[in-house]
Amino acid sequence: MAGSKVALVFGGRSVEHRVSIRSARTVAGALVAAGHDVIPCGIALDGTWVERSAAEAALAGAGETLGPGAAGSPIDRLAGAEVAFPLVHGTWGEDGTLQGFFEILDLPYVGAGVTASAVAMDKGLAKSVMMASGVPVVDWELVTREDLASDPEACVERLERLGYPLFAKPSVGGSSVGVRKVPDPSCVRTSLEFALRFDERVVVERAVPGRELECSVLGHRRLEASVVGEIVPGHEFYDYADKYLEETARLDVPARLPEALSDRLRELAVRAFASIGGHGMARVDFLLDGETPYVNEINTLPGFTSISMYPKLWEASGLPIDRLVDRLVGIAVERHGERRRLNEGILEWVGSLGAG
Repeated sequence: MAGSKVALVFGGRSVEHRVSIRSARTVAGALVAAGHDVIPCGIALDGTWVERSAAEAALAGAGETLGPGAAGSPIDRLAGAEVAFPLVHGTWGEDGTLQGFFEILDLPYVGAGVTASAVAMDKGLAKSVMMASGVPVVDWELVTREDLASDPEACVERLERLGYPLFAKPSVGGSSVGVRKVPDPSCVRTSLEFALRFDERVVVERAVPGRELECSVLGHRRLEASVVGEIVPGHEFYDYADKYLEETARLDVPARLPEALSDRLRELAVRAFASIGGHGMARVDFLLDGETPYVNEINTLPGFTSISMYPKLWEASGLPIDRLVDRLVGIAVERHGERRRLNEGILEWVGSLGAG
């Protein structure tokens, strides 16, 4: 689409702050290459929206975090923007909160809407929605802080049906933060307590001894899926250190899969994203047990770092990153126009009732 003034919003209060900055550096270059003007909008670790000069410096490579500066109004920082491109991964950014802010401002924004963002961020809720839509997910249980405090023995007993080993994950969170493998019943309580440091609820799943695959989704009224890629972890599983600190994982793009299975995964990626009302972009993560796929997670604000699968998968599908971000900006503007027209229609209808 024609060049727009794009507010690139990055940083934030979550543990994925550094990852967000690295993603923003990649996207900033791609937006400029696509003919857009970038308005840097950085959010410090304490939640303040920093001066534009500090945001520009971060994009230029000055440091790995945004420290608090002279706090400014978010509305002032967004002044002049025609579209927002949020890259605040994790809580207070990927979970619908930032999307709701843009909705209030009547500002087009890249990515999924409020509802889809919130659902995808909550693993327990997302699994429930996908199950209701017939999307296959790994067998699981939800354990709350109150469950563990009131009757820890009952929690262990409830998880027995899943079999061991298990994985315990904070229900809300990203980048594998707080995830623990649970090899046997003796480790259940400590693993739950660890995951509860990051959220009030924990999703516990049976471990799937298979392959970790990912597929990127893009679109609005019609969702499209990229080629499928595979993560070969450098650790026992693909944890935070493996993703961002040590970078020991291997990325195979495209994954070595039979064509029919690859097509099945691509179809499931679209179905999973559609089941939560998604549009814009998502990376859908799978676990493959033999030839049986399970949707593991839906990430509505996937990483755009140099090692991130979302742009790599689209590049392998024939859509380089400059064209990818341009498509995303175009989708944001298109969806915003549609929502405006719907609202105008509602107001017109209500007005006609009063006129009668």
